[in-house]
Formats: sequence, C-alpha cells, structure tokens
Amino acid sequence: MLKVIKLVVIMGLMHCGFTSSRVISTLYALDHQESAWVVGAILSAYSLIPALIAIHVGKWIDKVGVKLPFGIAASMVGSASLVPVFLPYESFGIWPVFITCLLAGTGFLFALISGQGLIGVLSTNKTRATAFTYQSIAFSLSGSAGPVMAGYFIDLGSFSYAYLAAFSFATVGGLAFFLLSSNFPKKISNISKLKRTEKHSALELFALKPVRNVLIASAFVSMAWDLQAFMIPVYGTEIGLDAVQIGWLLSAFSISTFAVRTVMPIISKAFEEWKIIIFVLTSSGLIFLAFPFIHSLPLLFVFVSVLGMSIGSSQPNVLSLLHTVTPDGRIGEAIGIRTMLMNLSHCVFPLLFGAGGSLVGAAAAFWSLGGTLLAGAGYLRASNKNFSSPTST
Repeated sequence: MLKVIKLVVIMGLMHCGFTSSRVISTLYALDHQESAWVVGAILSAYSLIPALIAIHVGKWIDKVGVKLPFGIAASMVGSASLVPVFLPYESFGIWPVFITCLLAGTGFLFALISGQGLIGVLSTNKTRATAFTYQSIAFSLSGSAGPVMAGYFIDLGSFSYAYLAAFSFATVGGLAFFLLSSNFPKKISNISKLKRTEKHSALELFALKPVRNVLIASAFVSMAWDLQAFMIPVYGTEIGLDAVQIGWLLSAFSISTFAVRTVMPIISKAFEEWKIIIFVLTSSGLIFLAFPFIHSLPLLFVFVSVLGMSIGSSQPNVLSLLHTVTPDGRIGEAIGIRTMLMNLSHCVFPLLFGAGGSLVGAAAAFWSLGGTLLAGAGYLRASNKNFSSPTST
C-alpha cells in the first residue's frame, strides 16, 4: 500500500496543477468581464479533446504502459499554465486561455488513466476500494488547496503568479513520478500476444450491463463534480463575492469530500455501492435545485459542504466497481470510456448552462443540472431494481 500512497501523492500534485489552472482561467475570464457563456466555453474546452480521444488513449496505455503517458501529462499540464503568462489578455484577448484549457485538459487525461490503472494493478479486490479512497482523498486535498491558493495568488499578486503556481505543481508531480518510477509496474494491463493482435470495440464493453451501469453512474457523478467548479464562480460573482471567498467555497467542497472519504470504509460496510451512488445523485440533485435561493455566504458554505460530502462518497465505489466488472486486459480502455463519457458531459453541459446563465442567470444552470441528476438517479434505480452490486454476485 506504500506504493499506492506514493502514486496518489504524485497524482494529487498533477491534479492540483490541473484544478488550479481551471479555477484561475474561470476567474481570469470573469475578471475581464467575459460572459457566463464564455466561462462555460472555457470549462468545456478542458474536456473537449479528452472526450474525443479518451478511449484511444486508454487502449494505447494498455499497450505501451504508463511512463511515456505520464511524461506527456506533466509537460502538457505544466506548459498550459504558461500560455496566459506570455500571451496576456491585454494584448491577445481571451483566446490564449482556450489554449491553456485544451493543453491542460488533454494532459491530465494521460495522468488520470495511467494513475487509476496503476492503482488497480497495485491493489487487490480486497484492498482496491481502500486504494481508490486514498486517491480520492488526495484529489480532495489538491482540489481544496488549489482554489484557495489560486485565490490568494490572484488577490495578493496577479493572475500570472497564480498560473506560475499551477505550473509548479504539475512540474513537481511529473519529476516525482520519474524519480519513483521504479516503484511502479510498467503496464496496467496483462495482454497476451494473441490478444494484442485482436481488435476490440468499445461497444463490446458498453454492452455489458454491469460495466454500462457503472459507466453511466460515473458520468452523472462526474458531471455534478466538475460543473460545481463552473457554477460556483459564476454564481459567486453574480452575488458579489470576491476571488478569495469563491476560492474558499470551492475549497469547502473539496474539504467535505476529504472528510467523507476518511470514513468511507465504514460507510461501505453499512451500505451497498449502488445504494450509495443513487443516494448521491438524488441528494445532489435536490441541493442544486435549492442553490439559487441561497444568497448568504455562511449558508452557501453549508450547502457546498453538504454537496461535497454527497458527491465525494461516490467516487471510490465507482472506480472500484469499474475495475471489478471489467474483463482482463481492458482496464485502460474501460477507464478511457469512463473518461470519455465524463468529459463529453463536461464539454456539452457547461456550454448549455453558460448560455442559460447568460440569458436568465445562474439559476438556469442549477435547475438544469439538478433535474438531470434526479433523472439519472431514476434511471439507475430502475436498472438496478435489487440494488445489487457486481462485487456481491
């Protein structure tokens, strides 16, 4: 498990660079009076290329291993944060930020698939949920630290200082991986020579009901997770919050995910995975529906914290289930499908919600997402009538 901890620390550094970049880019656009639609387009750009190539990247990582993909990840996420520093808004407008989004989003894709695949290899069926809980805790810590530090760098220094901090996190994470690479397996899938010559369609995996339901659940949860990063800055700006207050709201979300994940082993023993996931979608949907009626900062902290605890409890279960139900030799591909669905939703919905927010305010985004999550919970409830988990069959 020590190797898993080393890996999740590295992934946490990469994630901190990625999330910092996303928060900074959002506030950068809002600071220059860009519309909610532009903010939505910026967040969509982070997911555009991953949505198109995630499955192919997963298959490629199954074949070539993880060292090269991690090198690509560190170089792309790091260099992404330098683009607005050398191409400032005053001279080049908002377009360099979109380059940052495309580079950072694509780079983190390589780190995410490689890292999650390695965690599966380094753990067993009995320890896998715990291993992914460690990864989720690391992401909670990085997701908490990133927005707060970004807010302080922006308010006390400048956006350039904040982007340079994001660059530093990604660079340190990449260097740490290569220094410790001898501790990790070179590949995440055990593919025989015969299987290497066979061509598999991603539809074959999606046709398997256990795999399909896990992937759909993951897409809904990830949609809720990432879209709060879009709606909270927009809504906070709309009601007059400053960058530090918005950063602390985003941090409160991550702190809450960290808190709930520390007790996930106890929760997992008391409740089956599907019951947890359906509860997450239902409770999150209700919170989003109520969010536009909250204008008090202390009350916003309460709602964001409850949302973080709800959504945060699902990720370790989803990832553990995915490794359990996926056929041998195709875990990278399965993670790629999950990442594709996740990024596709992140690419489409911010644009829709941003357009709605520009027309009628942030309430449209909250209500649309809330309704979508409740519909997802209804679908999964009907599809898993007995709430049976693949791990229990």
